[in-house]
Amino acid sequence: MGTKINTRQRRVKSCPPRSQLLARITKAAADPGLAGAWALARFFPKQSVARNIALCRRAGLREPAFVLSFDCDTDADSAVVGSVHARLRSVGLSPLYAVAGEVLTAGAAAYREVAHDGAIFLNHGFRRHAALDATSGDVTSTYFYGATPTVEWQKDIRLGDEAIRDILGQQPNGFRTPHFASFEQPRELQTLWQYLKTLGYSYSSSTRPLFTLRHGPFFHRDGIAEFPVSGCLSQPGQIIDSWGIIRNGDGTPKRLIAELRAYLTVMEAGEPVFLNMYLDPADIADYEEVFSILASFAPYSAPDFATILARANHV
Repeated sequence: MGTKINTRQRRVKSCPPRSQLLARITKAAADPGLAGAWALARFFPKQSVARNIALCRRAGLREPAFVLSFDCDTDADSAVVGSVHARLRSVGLSPLYAVAGEVLTAGAAAYREVAHDGAIFLNHGFRRHAALDATSGDVTSTYFYGATPTVEWQKDIRLGDEAIRDILGQQPNGFRTPHFASFEQPRELQTLWQYLKTLGYSYSSSTRPLFTLRHGPFFHRDGIAEFPVSGCLSQPGQIIDSWGIIRNGDGTPKRLIAELRAYLTVMEAGEPVFLNMYLDPADIADYEEVFSILASFAPYSAPDFATILARANHV
């Protein structure tokens, strides 16, 4: 099914073909409001958490909520997805899955089993957008929508849609772009949402935590409900995920667990915070302590984004 990778190896994240500095300046100029959210998250983390909770209330949430999703970008994820899914289902969690179409095709048997257990799949495009080094375990990001002509990334979305229909027999109604923060210029997102609407989609989860601080836990644009992934409470601008915290962190789940405990404290206090978190299956498969802390979120768990909208009376 694929080579099992060493989760302690550093995961290499390459950049699109333009300098990081130029990209940041361009983004700030195109969307000053997002730059303001970055400044809030960077310099006033406690105020950022308070704003997050206030925006959740304003959106209509009255209790804590949790959605867990998995990005499956390599065959290493496919190799463990069945066991990871079974362990989480046994403690009352129902993760969503975003799987690149070529990865889905290669690991079809494993993903069919997960789908037969009721899992919902997001369209994650078709082409592989992560290259696995079988020797070192390093994973390098490839294929960025922001560096691809519109007609090409739209074709990739369409092919991803067809792969889910053909292989799993599901009709997807949600989407996630490859590589957070690489495709979020205002015009890029507008074109994305408009295209998703033509496919009959209802929601997307393609933006990073700064969009939560600016717009709330979800927001509606061009007929699509957008759900930004959540940030760490200690650093609200950083995505709470296994890519940045384990792979590009110290190679252990220690900080991820600490960040999850911080969310649990807020949730157990009854605050209506929404945690929209994604992980990569291969990153957590060997860490019993991660499964243990995730089990604590079962009372707040929702099986999909549509359920969150219903809880907030956005139907």
